[in-house]
Amino acid sequence: MSGQKWITEERGIRYYEHESRMHGKRRDRYYTIRHTVNGKQVQEALGWLSDGWTLTKVRLRLAEIQEAKRIGQGATSLKETRSIAKKEKEQKAAEEAKAQAALITLSDFWEQTYSRNRLHKKASSNNKEDGLYAKWLLPELGNIPLCQITPEHLDKLKNEMLIQKKSPRTIQYVLAIFSQVWHLAETRGIVSGIAPTKKVKLPKFDNKRLRFLSQEEARNLLSALRAKSFQLYAEALLSLSCGLRAGEIFALTWSDIDMASGSILVRDPKSGKNRHAFITEKVQLALQEMAIGKEKTGLIFPTAKGTVQSQVSKDFEKAVNELHLNDDITDERQKVVFHTLRHTFASWLVQQGTPLYTVSELMGHSSLAMTQRYAHLAPDGTRISAMRINDILK
Repeated sequence: MSGQKWITEERGIRYYEHESRMHGKRRDRYYTIRHTVNGKQVQEALGWLSDGWTLTKVRLRLAEIQEAKRIGQGATSLKETRSIAKKEKEQKAAEEAKAQAALITLSDFWEQTYSRNRLHKKASSNNKEDGLYAKWLLPELGNIPLCQITPEHLDKLKNEMLIQKKSPRTIQYVLAIFSQVWHLAETRGIVSGIAPTKKVKLPKFDNKRLRFLSQEEARNLLSALRAKSFQLYAEALLSLSCGLRAGEIFALTWSDIDMASGSILVRDPKSGKNRHAFITEKVQLALQEMAIGKEKTGLIFPTAKGTVQSQVSKDFEKAVNELHLNDDITDERQKVVFHTLRHTFASWLVQQGTPLYTVSELMGHSSLAMTQRYAHLAPDGTRISAMRINDILK
């Protein structure tokens, strides 16, 4: 603009004309205003006449700035005016977004957002979530705007599930699904504040395994598993003989096995620390057979694709059913599942008089309190001590 010829229209208003562009019957004009800010004279550009900046509009803008200075309120420069306008625009957009968010129901958010953001989860987990959502959350809460769902709504859902004899664990699972939905919605600016699930008293449940196998049941189960899959048999044998969890078995590599010392390094177990399990004669034979024709590198029990298993083979459940181990049993804690093998390992040790502290170490429990569930299986210490006196007197 420095090369242009500036013309003063009147005090505080200047313009220059475009060399060739016309606006109506005269050349287009570019207007600026001049005023004082903090004792210094400044010139601020407005725009072209062809863009709507008429002399009347320019005068009005200058008058607004001068009035703001006089009363000490409002924008005192074009820069400040534009900043205020930008903030007002952003505030309006935020209010519109908030109003729009207030209309999004649980079913809207589930279908459009939540269900599409679970790629990190296993397909089995997503299928379970979908089933529980369709059965409980959708009928009870689906048409309610997500931001309007309260602890009272969730309490009503919980009570309805209790009336229909649903287990505390299932109720907790359903409420946990809602909590995940809420937290994702919070990241999208649809809801805010504490999740309503935080104010719902969850029903307590006891998921401790009660059932452990007899020696005959264990032998029959191992025999049935071996007939179906030697790998599954070896996995079951490790759990029954060494107390390993399924996930720990799936993660085992050949480098974790030390045949010379007869031990297995169990890495990063559930308790958060490594531990050692000890190899029995049968486990040693099973591992040796697993190694036949294979390089002793990588996973011991990989999938067909060479990856880490994510779940126990369905052949385990088939073998259990064929042996009728779960016939007429309704209490989930009494049913034989793969984890029953680990529970049986601990139960047998305690029955044989192994101290609970030792069992706790072998199981990889994070505290002795977790092992106390097996205390009732321990031999009567008083009776054993009395019998020792009897032995002395023989």
